[in-house]
This record gives sequence, C-alpha cells and structure tokens, in this order.
Amino acid sequence: MYYLGLIQRFWNFNDKVHLGSTAIAMYLYLLKLGYDTNGYDVTISDVAVSNALGITRKTVKPTKEKLRDLGLLQYENTKGLPCSYKLLLNYPLEIQEPDKTPKVKTKSKPQTPAKEKTERLQPDGLSGQNIPQIPEQIDETLHNHTSKHLIAAINAPSLKEFIAYAQTLDSYETFLDSGIREKYTLWTNNGWRNNSGRPITNWKSSLKSTLPYMKSKSGKEALSIESIPSVKPPKSSSSK
Repeated sequence: MYYLGLIQRFWNFNDKVHLGSTAIAMYLYLLKLGYDTNGYDVTISDVAVSNALGITRKTVKPTKEKLRDLGLLQYENTKGLPCSYKLLLNYPLEIQEPDKTPKVKTKSKPQTPAKEKTERLQPDGLSGQNIPQIPEQIDETLHNHTSKHLIAAINAPSLKEFIAYAQTLDSYETFLDSGIREKYTLWTNNGWRNNSGRPITNWKSSLKSTLPYMKSKSGKEALSIESIPSVKPPKSSSSK
C-alpha cells in the first residue's frame, strides 16, 4: 500500500517541479521494478532502461542525474555492471537546488546480503502501523490520475502511427488490420495497461510481441472454418 503513497507523493512533487515526460517515465519505471521485487533497491543497466522506455542510452544518464540531484533517488555506477538504484522515501516536497559541491570518490561499502536486500523497506521513523492507508475512493482516483500521467509519459501513439508501425514488423499480414485496430482500442480504453493490469511502458515492444500471437490465433480460426466438411443429405431410397 505504501507503493501507492509514493506515487501520490511523486505527483505532488511534480506539480511543483515539472520534471518532464522522460524523468517521469524513468522514475515510475524504477518504482514499478522496486514494487515487483518487494523493495526499493533496483539494479538495471542503462541499456535495459533505454529499451524499456524507448529513449536513447545517452538520455538515460542525464535523466537519472536529474532525479538524483532533486533527491528522489540515489544510484551507484560500477564499470561493467548494471547500475544500482535506491529509491528514497521521505524526500522533501519543496524544490531543491541541485548539489553543486564537487563529489569526492569514496571506497565502496560492503555489499548488503541478498536476503536483506529483498526485505520490504519501511519509511524511516515509521512503523508498519503508521503506513498511510488509502481508502478505495481515493485509491481509484489515484489510479486514474496515475494512468493519465503515465499515458502522457510514454507518448501514446495515434491509431495511424500504431498501424503504421505494425506494418513494418516481419509478422505483419494485411488480414491482421482489424485485430490491430481492436488491440489499439482495448489498450487505449484500459489506460495503456495489459491484461494483467501492468502499465505498457513501451507500446512498440508490446505490439511486436503480441502480433505473432494474433497471427497464430487468426490462422487457427480460419483453419477451423475451412475444415468443416460439407455433408450432403442421403438420397431417399425408393420403395421396391
């Protein structure tokens, strides 16, 4: 439940700072990864972030620096290894000036045991009983608010752009056009979330992986119809 509280806190912060669509998408993606692993420590490479959000690798570095300087997260780069992020819980809601103090390299701290990393973190100074509970009505409003901002963050395509991209894929066939339109309508009406309710952060990747399934399903339906034999009624035998 505190995951939803962090999303609400993030939008309150963004109302004052206006992070921009790329920073919004990256923070929500990292928060989603932390939620999936039941914690707030995330390890992922810049290439993986670039592919997931549909941005260039060169854009990832200044974006995570921006989120760090504003106090939303901390991260550590180790050459040859994925970047380690730590999402901060009680960052101030007021605009913070970026820290321009020259950074001094320090010795890396010992790695935290894997078991400890997977434990659910609680906000500093808050017990489990003090975690804010969000009523169903507020929860629904927050869900709608989050979906609206997330759609803007991932630059949801128009139907024309959606179909045009599908036509560039190797698995595309013209008979899939109606199914592609239906998939676009379904995702749009669902707030750009998949059947599991998870946000579609990279619609091109999702469409690319869905198209072969749509093709296979359409092929089976066509085969099913064609394979129905036509049965002629038996001739009536004349009485001798």
